[in-house]
Amino acid sequence: MPALRTVIADDDRITRSILSTILLEGGCDVVGQADNGADVIQLCLQIQPDVLFLDINMPKLNGFEALASIREGLPKVHVVMLSASSTLDNVRECMRLGVNSFIVKPFTPEKVLSALKTAKR
Repeated sequence: MPALRTVIADDDRITRSILSTILLEGGCDVVGQADNGADVIQLCLQIQPDVLFLDINMPKLNGFEALASIREGLPKVHVVMLSASSTLDNVRECMRLGVNSFIVKPFTPEKVLSALKTAKR
């Protein structure tokens, strides 16, 4: 099975770096990174990744706004939402937008790799 092509979108550089390391060690190809919601839309439409790790709170557009646009062009992309805030409203919005997995920050490598397993099915 070819490596999953993955994009990471988070406004925190350290979070992106840690997540990238975990994904690379888990056998993924990290094919792009963005630090805001507007850039991740363009990146995803251009690269067409298999999996998108997407932070909720980002500048320009939040993760929900970005995902709504991404879903129009890439309805099948597997989305793992990241947030330090697992409020009921956030979880409901994730469900509405068809998010595949939700990881609460701070995350562990095990949680990230577990979310990837659902993408490989």
